Amino acid sequence: MAAVNSDNNNMESKEEPMYSRVYSPTFLSIVYDVLVLKFNMRYMWGCRTDKVIEPFFAENFSRRHLDIGVATGYLPAVSLGRPYRTQSKHQLTLVDLNPNPLEAAKSRVLSKGANTTVQCVAADVTAPLPDELKGAKFDSISMFNLFHCIPGKEKFEAFNTYKDLLSEGGVLSGCTVLGGKHATNKINQLYVKLYNRKGIFHNWEDTREEFEAALNKSFEEVEITLVGMMLLFRATKPRQT
Repeated sequence: MAAVNSDNNNMESKEEPMYSRVYSPTFLSIVYDVLVLKFNMRYMWGCRTDKVIEPFFAENFSRRHLDIGVATGYLPAVSLGRPYRTQSKHQLTLVDLNPNPLEAAKSRVLSKGANTTVQCVAADVTAPLPDELKGAKFDSISMFNLFHCIPGKEKFEAFNTYKDLLSEGGVLSGCTVLGGKHATNKINQLYVKLYNRKGIFHNWEDTREEFEAALNKSFEEVEITLVGMMLLFRATKPRQT
């Protein structure tokens, strides 16, 4: 798979990478929720969005929240649509590499949370902290379905980059599809391998151990749960840089 990723990197260096380019307005409005959140999550990765991911996101979602890798904005919108949150004031910052998900997520969030203030920041999570976020503080940060799309081991540095944005008592949470080592059957092993060949995923060699080590490097308290091929993580008490 390393050779495949190398070819992808050579090709993608000349244009927008596939893992970003795939998020077109059409894909986001018609395909994403059905394919990714309903079919893939349940039948390929063995981790249902409605039973596992939604409640996990909601329990770590605060009124001052930073969401990185926003897709269609489904998860914050569902949380904001809950009766006890609908009329509450929230400050939500959305970060994504591609402007299409930012626009889609902002519209969806505002349709559910009338009292929500939304800021959009176009940024690469593997790059240094964008100017718009320097000095900001959040009570919660989410990175859901993000890391399996990003190539290279430097992606783990995102934990260290964004941990300093957490306020005292803040929490960072997220989920990611692990690589071939963690496949639960031949079908999802072939499926994740295909996604890597197409350049949509870059996670073939991602392991639970790598994520756990990276999180423990940046946080004093880390909780890891494996559901199917999906790794759920929650981290608190950022270590001092």
